[in-house]
Amino acid sequence: MRGSQPRLFVFGIDGGDWHIIDAMIARGRLPNLARFRGEAAHAELACTQPAHTAPGWASMMTGRYPGGHGAFQFFHVQDPEYRARVTSSRDVGASTLFDWLARQGWRCGQVNVPMSHPPRKQPGYQITWPLENTLRFCDPSTLLGELAGAGCHFASDLACMYRGELSYIGEALHNIAQRTASIQYLLAKHPVDALAVVLTETDRVCHHYWHFADPTHPAHEAGAPQAHRAAIETCYDAVDAAFGELLAAIPDDATVVVASDHGSGPGYDDLSLNRVLAEAGWLTLRDRAAAPGDAMASWFHDDRVEVDWARTRAYSPVPGCFGINLNLEGRQRLGAVPASAAPALAADIAAHCRSLISPRSGRPVFREVVRGDELYPGPFVRLAPDLMLIPEDETTILSAHITGDPWRPSAQTGLHRFHGLWMQRSPRTRAGALSSAIRIVDVAPTALADVGALWPDDIAGTARRDALTRGDGLGSAALQDEPETADGHDAPEDPVVSHRLRAMGYL
Repeated sequence: MRGSQPRLFVFGIDGGDWHIIDAMIARGRLPNLARFRGEAAHAELACTQPAHTAPGWASMMTGRYPGGHGAFQFFHVQDPEYRARVTSSRDVGASTLFDWLARQGWRCGQVNVPMSHPPRKQPGYQITWPLENTLRFCDPSTLLGELAGAGCHFASDLACMYRGELSYIGEALHNIAQRTASIQYLLAKHPVDALAVVLTETDRVCHHYWHFADPTHPAHEAGAPQAHRAAIETCYDAVDAAFGELLAAIPDDATVVVASDHGSGPGYDDLSLNRVLAEAGWLTLRDRAAAPGDAMASWFHDDRVEVDWARTRAYSPVPGCFGINLNLEGRQRLGAVPASAAPALAADIAAHCRSLISPRSGRPVFREVVRGDELYPGPFVRLAPDLMLIPEDETTILSAHITGDPWRPSAQTGLHRFHGLWMQRSPRTRAGALSSAIRIVDVAPTALADVGALWPDDIAGTARRDALTRGDGLGSAALQDEPETADGHDAPEDPVVSHRLRAMGYL
């Protein structure tokens, strides 16, 4: 429609963090990102609570918080059967940036954008981000074969996640190179009007190599191989080089956005909410050999015991979701809490969680405990956890193991942070730091205002006009929205998916 190259280019750095980038730029590293920041509007990015990949990218692309789109975590957090149901694009019940542009005649490309699988029908192409064991993750279906024929072998993100082996850094660098080559091919052979690309390797490397680079980390290994100690910065160097190569193929007058879904920082401790609830008498276990349960999620049982739902009043539904559900009668299959008792029980649990003290810091673990419907209201609030725990100290990850000490060292030595990064450059963008953080839901409307495209008027996000050289006449919130239907799916827990996420430290 508008020539051979995109007018809008979104470059996603999963887990990208200003603290890492600023420190490297100060030492003369990351020349492409450094140059770009000097030419761009930039700010901290205020992300989602919890700071997690699934709600992060879904919120950025829909301009809505999780209550408005329905993706709260990698797995459903309100499954009435206590199962592990993977969240996918089928469960994102809201239109996206790409849907809006498609309705305005734009052809769009998406490469490795989380929460994009399976692909929705849109003009252009998609290489999706599947959280399922599949070889069918592109549209058109022949695209991966075409890339392989050109020497670009694009593996799905699930297939090339960290698998517990520290040789992963070499694989991460290879993945970045293959993704970059694939995108260069697509730019040359499949022109689109808008292109979004996400590189996830930074997140993986920060999760599992942080302690090597951080001498203050409790798990630091001073004698570790140099490749491990340098892994995070080596990965960022590769991402910077990839960004430079791709930027060279983008027209100078295009709008270019660089953003992350959350930040990254050190991770010290793992706190099991289910053990907290069990010790307080709100979650009960039973012998698994005597009465094995049916099809419950793998984190609700081990070889010896499982959750006894008939005698359980509250539970954490999914590792890492920072949420607690009441086991309500009429909602959960074996609900044990009458609706009349729910408010008092929720208040008691919230008070107990607020009182939890970190044995490492001596400070409260949580800054606040709020109801899910208060934190993220919207049409999908029924899918949110009943209580959401807002961390005071982001060095602690919340897990869901059901036995042992509630506290243990975090398997991930690097964890997510609420603040990520954002930059936007174009002839219509005012270079320099914004006076305040930009919300994750503001990223899409700010980019669309820049390119003169429309967006729906019922999203949570707004265009940051202080980032643009003109405050009006650059698009408007006037597009008639056509909401997506979240139809979900009921596939059983996939052992391959669970194995990969467990190796990553998510389960």
